[in-house]
Amino acid sequence: MRKRKNTGRLLSILLCLVMVLGTLPITAQAEELGKVPGSSDTNTYEKADIKVEISVVKHVQQTGTETPPAETFEFEVEDTARDEKHPLSYYGIGVEELKLSTNDGVGDVEKTFSFKVSWTNDYADYHWDAVPKSGTNTVAWYSKTFLLREKNDGKPGWNYSNKEYALTFWYDIEDRTMQLNIHDPGNDAYYPKAEFTNTYNGTRYELPFTKTVKLGGNTAPGRETFELEIFGVGVRYMEEHAKDLYTAVVTTNGAGDYDGALVISGPADQVRDLVCEGFYVREKNAGAANWTYDDAVWHILRERTDAEGDYIIVDTDAPLVNNLPADTQPETEANEHRLVIHATTWEESDNGGRYADSEALADKMTFTNTYTRSTSGGGGGSTGAAITANKTDAQGKALAGATFVLEDSRGREAYQATSNTSGTVRFTDVSSGTYTLLEKKAPEGYVLSNETYTLTVSGSRVTMNGKAYSPVTFVNRKAAELNRTDHFAFLVGYTDGTFGPERNMTRAEVTTMFARLLTEQIEADKTYSNTFSDVPKGCWAANYIGYMQQFGIITGYSDGSFRPDAPVTRAEFAAIASRFEKLTEGSKSFTDVPDTYWAARYINFAATRGWVTGYSDGTFKPENTITRAEVAAVTCRLLERSADQSYIRSHLKELRTFSDVTESHWAYWYAMEAANGHDYTKSGGSENWNRTYR
Repeated sequence: MRKRKNTGRLLSILLCLVMVLGTLPITAQAEELGKVPGSSDTNTYEKADIKVEISVVKHVQQTGTETPPAETFEFEVEDTARDEKHPLSYYGIGVEELKLSTNDGVGDVEKTFSFKVSWTNDYADYHWDAVPKSGTNTVAWYSKTFLLREKNDGKPGWNYSNKEYALTFWYDIEDRTMQLNIHDPGNDAYYPKAEFTNTYNGTRYELPFTKTVKLGGNTAPGRETFELEIFGVGVRYMEEHAKDLYTAVVTTNGAGDYDGALVISGPADQVRDLVCEGFYVREKNAGAANWTYDDAVWHILRERTDAEGDYIIVDTDAPLVNNLPADTQPETEANEHRLVIHATTWEESDNGGRYADSEALADKMTFTNTYTRSTSGGGGGSTGAAITANKTDAQGKALAGATFVLEDSRGREAYQATSNTSGTVRFTDVSSGTYTLLEKKAPEGYVLSNETYTLTVSGSRVTMNGKAYSPVTFVNRKAAELNRTDHFAFLVGYTDGTFGPERNMTRAEVTTMFARLLTEQIEADKTYSNTFSDVPKGCWAANYIGYMQQFGIITGYSDGSFRPDAPVTRAEFAAIASRFEKLTEGSKSFTDVPDTYWAARYINFAATRGWVTGYSDGTFKPENTITRAEVAAVTCRLLERSADQSYIRSHLKELRTFSDVTESHWAYWYAMEAANGHDYTKSGGSENWNRTYR
């Protein structure tokens, strides 16, 4: 508890000056107005949540030889109450997901986290501590303190910060302002931001190899991927863990030499255990048609350099092979061993045989593969086809960095290509055959497309479904995750005390509702553009529509419109709900939803998941508009939320209830779940409510 006022007025003025200068983040006015969540009445307003923010800085440092990779760190907030601990929501506080992502390499990353505090005239209702004026019993402030710390989730190679900060929320009754302060526990010295330091101790070795592709027939080999593998690890217990510490892949395209590297990287102690007593390297035989595989085996060892058997310590900035003069390499403690490469030969013995090392050291490993396919007519020149595709986001913008493959008829990756900055994917010199075109890896932050296309190549001609192939477009939407943890109200009624169960919801209202249900909250001060011809910037829902379009959750019509004021149909709502998941085939179907219907896959998927239901006559009535009662039911099922009937019956006076939806109504429990925010615990598939809030 801290002393305030007589000097309180002066302090208040000083705090305002400090915040104007930008040194304290964080005062919010309680008089802010916002649209009533879920309301169909766009002119209905109520006091909105109070938003306060903190800045968190992550300092990334390197102690090993490997550059720190991009990583996501999570933070946790703990109640400081002396008795029972409660989540933030118990105190009327909501928060976005407390995660921060760093970039490759060392450096600092800063992120702002937003907290939303429920508006009330008396924060004692939310169990906050009352703070009286000095020497009086008059309550002037309410406060609540939490501890902020980094969550140690054991990411390999990382050391975590043990720093802990106190976060104190202060509400000034007289000034009607909310303040959030960062300070050391038990100390009122405030910080402008919370800072955490993480060090990465990863170690990295690179062992070079060359893949030589030879032509054994008269047909040029197309694109092929080869891998190496480690076996016979000297430290036996590392044998099964070795596969997690190395990569060695090279992709060829035609005859010639291709350079690659066996990269060993990971936490310093695990890498040390792997290389400590050496290991063998060979080529994986993937059994690709028309290819011969090399049976060469190479032995990788640490180098002994003097009579006492000491080891040279070298850095890994340069390739670690035997011909690097040890005295030119700077010493590091993170990478203790210089590795050398020996060719081997197999020697039979009474004990079954062994690999014997050559005396001479090799500069690199080498492997040779021969492609032996021949076609009639001789020649052998390149007669393959060129295949292109396009890659965009949900708003039609080109996306680079997406990886695509052509799988042959046996399901093997025959060719691979990556989209360029224009969003174009190009496969060249594709041999005759039947292939499946699909996306293998989406760009960072996007959801993998599940579209596939079957193409037939004959010489330089490419067809799809019996017709000449035209470049197809793959669309990636940004990853969107529904918040299934915090049970805030998402659909409330009207000022006259009704819920309007049979009323429709517009496309703009449904879009806004789902935008508020995402784990990643919309940024209040950011403008999200959209591509729809009938959603101008002045539209009340324009920002929500633009925000949701980037995820591909909502789409428009072929004429370029969105029709924000049109009521949502049952088919459209099933499609929106299904786009939050990876779409798979559904086992349910309806008599009025043929396979050719645009939303058939979405409807069948949602019905299989139990989110939507049909009618007793076997129909779904996809073109019927969905009602508010149905929206409440489907959304509760989608969010895996269920009302605590016992709690509701015994606390009706505290809850938001509706004159037109009583317990006899089929959607009563869904409406109560949707309209009343609450804390809860799970018991099997049921909820036990602890307290509610509006």
